[in-house]
Amino acid sequence: MPGLFETGKGTMLSLRSIPIKNIKAHPVRSLILFILTLAQAACVFSGLMTVQGMRQELARAEARLGADVLVYPTAAFSKIGKDGLLMQGTPVEVYRDREILSRMDACEDISAVTYQIYLSAVRKDGGEIRIIGYEPETDFVIAPWFAGRNVPELQEGSIAAGIDVEVNESGNIVLYGREWPVEARLEKTGSLLDGAVFVPLETLESMLQEAEAAGDETYASVHPAEDFSAALIRVDDRDRVQAVTDWINIYVRKVTAVRSEETLTQTAAGIRGTTKTMAAASGLAWLVLLIALGTAQILLMKERKKELYVWLTVGAHRGIMSRVILTEALLLHLTGAAAGVLLAGILVSVFRGKILPGVVFSVPGCLAAAAGAVLLASAAGIIAAFLSLKRTEKNMSGQMLLTI
Repeated sequence: MPGLFETGKGTMLSLRSIPIKNIKAHPVRSLILFILTLAQAACVFSGLMTVQGMRQELARAEARLGADVLVYPTAAFSKIGKDGLLMQGTPVEVYRDREILSRMDACEDISAVTYQIYLSAVRKDGGEIRIIGYEPETDFVIAPWFAGRNVPELQEGSIAAGIDVEVNESGNIVLYGREWPVEARLEKTGSLLDGAVFVPLETLESMLQEAEAAGDETYASVHPAEDFSAALIRVDDRDRVQAVTDWINIYVRKVTAVRSEETLTQTAAGIRGTTKTMAAASGLAWLVLLIALGTAQILLMKERKKELYVWLTVGAHRGIMSRVILTEALLLHLTGAAAGVLLAGILVSVFRGKILPGVVFSVPGCLAAAAGAVLLASAAGIIAAFLSLKRTEKNMSGQMLLTI
C-alpha cells in the first residue's frame, strides 16, 4: 500500500485509476451527485434557451407595436383624426417635401426615422386598394409583420401584400394596367393594413410612371425619393417620447407630431419586464439546485471521513488525497452536466413548437448555452466538493483506528 504514493510511473497510473474505482465502488453516492449535476445543467441550458427564444418573440412583439412618434404634414389631420392612429402609419394622401423635416436631425433622442408615402389605385373589380410606399433600408415598422422569420428583399418591380389582398392565378396583382408580382405577405395585423400593398420607394417610382403612361396623372407631382406622407420615429428612451413629440411640434414647422398611446408604452415596458422575469425564474431554479448540491456534498463528505482517515493513516499527503477526491468530483460532475445538457436539448427540441412556435435557435447560440451550462454546473460541483472536503478536513481532530 505505501508504494501507491511513490513518484514512479506506475504510481501515476494507479492514482488516476482510483477516482474511477471509487465511483464504481459507491454507486448510490455517485448517482446522487450525477443526478443533481444533471438537473443543474438541464435547468441552466433549458433556461438559457427559453430566455433566448422568449427574447426573440418578445422583441418581435415589441417591434410590432410600431413607431414611438408619428409626424404628418399638419394638413393631413383635416383628413384623419388623431384618435386611433396606427403606429405603423395611417394612410392619408398628403405629400410634403422631406426638406421641412431637416430640423429633426438636431434632436439627439431620435434613433431612427423612416418615411412612408400613401397612394391608392382602382382594381379591375372597381374596388380601391391602398398603396403604401416605404423605405426597406430604414424601415422598422413594416418588417416585423412579414410572414416568416426573415425580412424579404423585394426585387425591383415586386411588392408585398397584406393578408387580405387577393392575387391572380400567377400570384400577381394588377395596378395601373400592369401586373406586379407579390413576393411577400404580411401576417394578420387586424387593421386596414391587411388590405393594403407595400411597395419599396424605388418600385413606387416605376409604379407612378406606369400610372402616368396609363393616363392617370393623380400623383404626377409626387416624388417618392424626395416627398413623404408620414415620418415614423423611434426614440432611444421611451421615457423621452413625450419630450421628442413636444420638441418636434415646437421646432419643426408645417408638421404635427403624435406620440404612441400610453398603453403601447406600458405594453413595451411589460414585454421587456417579462424577459427579465423569465431570466430571474431560471436563475432562482438553478440556485435552489445549487443549494441542494452543496448540501448533498457536505452530507456525503461526512460519510467519507473513514476513507479520509485511511488515506492519512497510510501516509498519504493531503494534496494527493484532495487531488483524488476532486478528480472523482470532476468526472462525476462533468459527465452529469453533459448528460443534463443532452437531455434538456432533446426536451427543448421536442416541445419548442408548442412553447415557442416559430422560434429558430442559432447554432452559435445553442453551442454557447451548452458550453455555459456544462461549465457552470461542473464548476459548481467541483467547488462544492472542494469546500466540503476542506470543511471535513478541518473537523478531523485525530485519527481513527482502522478495524477490519
